[in-house]
Amino acid sequence: MEYVHDLFNFLPNELIIKIDSNLLPENFHGDRHKMMKLSTIIHEILDSMGIASAKAQGLLKPITSGDKLRNSSHAVYLSMENYNNKKYIVGLLKMGQKNLYLYDGAGNLHERKTMCVLDFYIHETKQRMGHGKVLYDYMLQDLRVIPHQLAIDKPSENFLSFLYKHYGLHKIIPQSNNYVLFQEFFDLPNIGTSDIPNETNIEHQEQHSLDEQKLFEKQSTDHYRFPSFGRHAAFKQPSSIGQILDPTRNLSYKNLDQSGV
Repeated sequence: MEYVHDLFNFLPNELIIKIDSNLLPENFHGDRHKMMKLSTIIHEILDSMGIASAKAQGLLKPITSGDKLRNSSHAVYLSMENYNNKKYIVGLLKMGQKNLYLYDGAGNLHERKTMCVLDFYIHETKQRMGHGKVLYDYMLQDLRVIPHQLAIDKPSENFLSFLYKHYGLHKIIPQSNNYVLFQEFFDLPNIGTSDIPNETNIEHQEQHSLDEQKLFEKQSTDHYRFPSFGRHAAFKQPSSIGQILDPTRNLSYKNLDQSGV
């Protein structure tokens, strides 16, 4: 039975922690030796989870690692369980702000700096037990956002089902990038947003191919309702993460899948 070595000694009671670029849990206190040791453990966790995520998605390189988080302004929430005084990682949620060009429901192009869900994964043996909802709600409360204010990077069908089930989100506004927005995104102003000037708007739209524009125009006239999510469920690979260490069974990379349930 594998587990995250020594993590319980540092975090005996915590079930969710937030990690930023220093690779330490938020509000963690300790001497320099403890901080360096824990940072090394967190780095190894992120590396192993990133490798597993890449294999699960068929990627040549991992998108998540300790070094990548250290050199970014992103944050990772880790969900954990205790078992026989050992610590196991149950889920991961990666968040970060991005400057995006986004279409609203009328086909107008906007530049928005918005908070994005970059990865969301609950281990397959822990799904449909409420872990995803607890982790997602923790993030929403911590960032003081509501679900429809977030842009989702390459969500799987399972993730879209999760958002529909728990938050009632189902009307997708088609985008020409990998992000998914819901209709309510433009209903209320988001903090730190700005629109593109008209002339820049025109220039940016001209960069898109004619086929892509026709696809957007066609899809933007439709209302996407669960369980039909159009092209977003058709071709996107699950954004799974992690070598998640489970107290009950040994795991293989090929069985990993993204879900927040």
